Amino acid sequence: MDTQSIHTALMVASQKCSERCLYQSAKWYFLSLKGTLLPALTRISCQLDPPSKLPISYPFTTIFHPPAAPSPKEAQLEFTELPTYLLAKTYFDCREFDRCFSTLKDCKSSKSRFLCYYARYMAGEKRKEEEMEMVLGPLDGAPTPNREILPAINSLEAIFVQWKKEGKIGREKEEDSWLYYLHGILLAKHGNEAKAKEAFEKSIHIYPWNWGAWVELGHLIGTLEELCEETPKLPDHLIKKIWHLQTTVELYQASDAVHHELTQLEVTFPSMPFLKTQRALLYYHARDFEEAEQIFDTLLKADPHRLDALDHYSNILYVMERRPKLAFLAQLATSTDRFRPETCCVVGNYYSLKSEHEKAVMYFRRALTLDRSFLSAWTLMGHEYVEMKNTHAAIEAYRRAVDVNRKDYRAWYGLGLSYEVLEMHYYALFYFQRAASLRPYDAQMWQAMGSCFDHMNRPQEAIKAYKRALVASSHTTPGERGSFDPTTLYSIGLMHEKTDNPKEAAKYMDMCVNEDVETPATNKAKMWLARWEFGNGNWKRAGELANELCQDGPEIEEAKALVRDLRARMEAMGGTNAGAGGAGRGGS
Repeated sequence: MDTQSIHTALMVASQKCSERCLYQSAKWYFLSLKGTLLPALTRISCQLDPPSKLPISYPFTTIFHPPAAPSPKEAQLEFTELPTYLLAKTYFDCREFDRCFSTLKDCKSSKSRFLCYYARYMAGEKRKEEEMEMVLGPLDGAPTPNREILPAINSLEAIFVQWKKEGKIGREKEEDSWLYYLHGILLAKHGNEAKAKEAFEKSIHIYPWNWGAWVELGHLIGTLEELCEETPKLPDHLIKKIWHLQTTVELYQASDAVHHELTQLEVTFPSMPFLKTQRALLYYHARDFEEAEQIFDTLLKADPHRLDALDHYSNILYVMERRPKLAFLAQLATSTDRFRPETCCVVGNYYSLKSEHEKAVMYFRRALTLDRSFLSAWTLMGHEYVEMKNTHAAIEAYRRAVDVNRKDYRAWYGLGLSYEVLEMHYYALFYFQRAASLRPYDAQMWQAMGSCFDHMNRPQEAIKAYKRALVASSHTTPGERGSFDPTTLYSIGLMHEKTDNPKEAAKYMDMCVNEDVETPATNKAKMWLARWEFGNGNWKRAGELANELCQDGPEIEEAKALVRDLRARMEAMGGTNAGAGGAGRGGS
């Protein structure tokens, strides 16, 4: 599409979303315009003359491009219902959802019907929030249902049945796509994900510029395989490319292909904040915190009052232990809007970094009071309960995080760690496996699985898991090929020892010792090798390894004892050698 066509479509889509009170989608479109075509937009607006006369039959228009008019029948209905619609929209904006619904329930236009049943759904959400108990309180058990969802679904399906009788199915107009979109939202909330996907697909095929339908469809995709199955079903469109990128990022894919896909989109959207945020998240998921921090810094300088994705930025600063910067970010977010979940998470991270875990939990609870579906707050609160040694509360927080988004590997991994603390290794293994399926190239996940298999006395499976960890570590650090984690190598050696395969164990212990990095695992491997060489009669090698451990470290006493034993045996045999002599001097 050319620049002018993209501009027209974005303007029309943003207006359609605003008319239907879908303000988050409308904001996304306007930010896309700002990050893409604002200079061109300014030049065009300066060259245009104001319209001399607005169309009577279809009064909604933009300054620049009138939207495509609906069918004559639909246009007449919208014109007739205009005063009622505007009154109902005012009620909706004032959060009087029941009044909005009752005002529009007899209207027949697709736009009025959308707002009518959307208001009914929002009225149920409002009542659900009012009936909710305190977050993780004593009465916070089963989720409170939205009692308006099922009646709204039935009303929409009655409309679709009527369309079928009229022969309208398959010939729907753009204005009808919004009802399929709302139907998909309600079905997803009701737990019928298969039918929800079908509804979103219908909506997207009729009107591909509805960003909200793409986002909701993305939330229903849990694995990369599901994404590959879903993509061919959708129409080729510019928005599809952005959706595919976002869904891929949500699935924690950070390959070169994803970066290339993002770079191509930035040709069309060179300064779109959304795409810059996706780039930062790619670096964040790849643990390249420096690059991610720089991008978030740029976004913050460009728009200091933008709170979107600020919780991820605070996570990065927390991991990097940038306490002064995190304090500044918390102050800035609080001065902008203290009643946004993102702000509460930033402040909670700040207190967590100060080791004030009770205060951190208080702010994460506040975030969830504002929005029970805010994923970061559930996961971060679980981390805080782990720090406070409240394992059962941590498990409940992580469970809620998984209920909100089953793609959050941090919550699955946190559940595994919590059950491991409780020594419930079968449960822990299940959750670690779920985390590893989401992050197959994260060595930490496979190491955790290997540890579980070890505790369950399944050394063969543990060896396989630890070897996957080695592969994953080499994948995540391409600049250090041939360098492996010493702890993992040592663990594999121990597992081979448990399977009565000492030669294979010695091979991995030797690999561990030969790593350039000095860690507690390398010292343990040296001690193991020294004992093994001693048992095999290779006293010179045993003496060299033991001598290296006689300087410092937790193995010093054991190493000195081995040196004394070596010296005694050599003296008993009436001989000595350079290795033993060196070992003897090191141990004296």
